[in-house]
Amino acid sequence: MTSFSRYAVYFSPPEESALSKFASSWLGWNAQNAQKMSRPILKRLNSDIAELTKIQSSYGFHGTLKPPFSIVKTKDENDLKYAILKLSQSIKKFEISTIRLKILNGFVAIVAADENNEIKNLAKKCVQELDSFRQLEPLKKVQKRRSTGLSKSEEFNLQKWGYPYVMDSFRFHLTLTRRLNPEESKNVMEVLAAELSEILRASLPIRDICLFGESDTSGNFQIIQRFPLLD
Repeated sequence: MTSFSRYAVYFSPPEESALSKFASSWLGWNAQNAQKMSRPILKRLNSDIAELTKIQSSYGFHGTLKPPFSIVKTKDENDLKYAILKLSQSIKKFEISTIRLKILNGFVAIVAADENNEIKNLAKKCVQELDSFRQLEPLKKVQKRRSTGLSKSEEFNLQKWGYPYVMDSFRFHLTLTRRLNPEESKNVMEVLAAELSEILRASLPIRDICLFGESDTSGNFQIIQRFPLLD
């Protein structure tokens, strides 16, 4: 039985979806079944995919709702599952009508093309209602988060919720690369835009949320359980 050092609540598209199939191959990791995958061969790509995605690969393809956290000693995984189930049954299924590729602080990601309050509200609910499960991080790790330079609201979030980019600072995104330089960005964006052209023309249904765990053995995140939202 796999044991986990940290947990997170993410959105991850269904394993059978075209987006999930491509992204899992691109990252070389299928979080649904915790298996490595062969990378696609993309002749127009000038960089090695494994190098472009080294860190992102270990997290699996996802959009963060509640960032990774260690669980407090007074609670366990079953308690967390029950809380997520209760939360999931308070939110109706919805969709993000349009998605697109975008460079965010140097990272290539898939984002909502327009403001979507439903995904923001879902993330806010996950952060607030599951916060009692979050173990406080060591000061050294908190200081490392500060070292990137935070706004006043991000600093408040860090102190209140343990992570800067939540609540009003939240932006839904599904990251595909490490931070790239301008030349890398141009090439990667062109290649991914071509590969994902059909997928990016479709909406993104949000039908469930996922409890991910960081394996003590592999160090990779994998899906522990999916929790359907209300019909």
